[in-house]
Amino acid sequence: MKSGRCLYAGAVLVALVVGLGLWNPMHVKADHDRNRTPKFRVDPNWPKPLPAPVGADGVAHRWVMGEVAGSCTDQYDNVYTLNRGWQVGVTVGGVLQNNGSGAIVSNDATPAKAIPSPPVVAFNREGRTIAGWGNPSLWAENSGSHGAYSVTGAPGRAAYMPHGPHGCYVDYQGYVWLGGNGDGVVQKYNPAAAAAAGVSATFITQIGVKDNCDTTTGICGEAGATNTSTTKLNEPPDMAVDPQADPVTGTHGSLYIADGYGNHRVVVFTTTDGVNYTYNRQFGSNCGHNETPNGTPTVSNPCPDGTFGTSGGGHPHCVVLGNDGLVYACDRPNSRIEVFTKTGTFVRTIRINNFPSATPAKAAAILYAANRACDMDFYPNVDYLAGNSPTHQKYIVNVDLQSDNTYLLDKGTGEALFAFGRCGFAPCPGHNAAEFAYGHMTNVDSKGDVYISETITGRRIQKFVRVDDDDRDHH
Repeated sequence: MKSGRCLYAGAVLVALVVGLGLWNPMHVKADHDRNRTPKFRVDPNWPKPLPAPVGADGVAHRWVMGEVAGSCTDQYDNVYTLNRGWQVGVTVGGVLQNNGSGAIVSNDATPAKAIPSPPVVAFNREGRTIAGWGNPSLWAENSGSHGAYSVTGAPGRAAYMPHGPHGCYVDYQGYVWLGGNGDGVVQKYNPAAAAAAGVSATFITQIGVKDNCDTTTGICGEAGATNTSTTKLNEPPDMAVDPQADPVTGTHGSLYIADGYGNHRVVVFTTTDGVNYTYNRQFGSNCGHNETPNGTPTVSNPCPDGTFGTSGGGHPHCVVLGNDGLVYACDRPNSRIEVFTKTGTFVRTIRINNFPSATPAKAAAILYAANRACDMDFYPNVDYLAGNSPTHQKYIVNVDLQSDNTYLLDKGTGEALFAFGRCGFAPCPGHNAAEFAYGHMTNVDSKGDVYISETITGRRIQKFVRVDDDDRDHH
């Protein structure tokens, strides 16, 4: 794809200084007051403007960010974004982009010859771009069959990276994991090597089969998901890596995957060398329907605890490892978080339907639609340490996709204590700072700041800085 080369030409960005496997846990600031609910304000100047590399034509081509499907934080508090816009919407290098979302189109500053940002863009804490990488190659017309697909039926699918970019996670050794909600793979990258390679970035290892999902036909997203394969996934949106010893194998680095857009399970792959991963176990199943939008069980046919809803997109939509030794998975269509032990025993359900600070009218508006459990992270947290995070995880940052807001929940009760959007406890759609358009995923850094990525029409990531009651930055 010739334009892919132009996209990176002249834009050799600083490779991340990552001493893989040699990190020391970073110092974590103590909470201000464990009895005080933290407050946050948006940083309207984060991130800084994206690069404008000079291409082979001698013209500067400003990067334009597409949908920010996922975001994640490394041990230096750098923030990675996984973006969708490079693969859809226009003809690039003679290849028609697949009919997806996040398109970079002629309205995106064509006179300035703007181009899609790389699939992965990394920012430092100040919001400056420090890396951009990822292979944006796509299926061309008449290029034969790929996996379970015929290219004549699906030209423009991602040829190398996961199709339908979605989840992003940095593990305790510094590796970046990526997954897609239109494919059957999760990929592991060395970020320093990937940044140096740019468009030629290659993964270290891949779990699942490219363009071949756990369905009766192999077609990703089609009916007939089996929820049983030990080698295939089915549109996995999220993942997490455990630095602790696996409770079954005793090895470190087990990979927990939310195998949720097509399947309805959390699946665990274990490893002894960080390259070869073997299926070990899974938990979760399809409820067969959804509960009522307000989060109360359907009286005649409730969804059992430990199951996931049948529609609404992504179930489970997230998986997060707590430092309490438990696994938290988002049941997005049922607006609840399911909690399991690492071996799969159901522990409890956190229902997101408790908004005591909202007026009755605002609470009713929030509860009008489901998808209040789109994504979550613990607060405070050191994300890359996962279950080894030394923080007091009293809260959950919870993204509400359909009400376009994000809440700080009490981890124990599920009570919503604070709303990140400028609208407070109310649906908060919009494109201004501290408003949301399809808030999708969230990540927390070690300094106590929160990042919320927006997909579909949002196409950005916002940073919310923790503040004291006197509104001074806590840093």
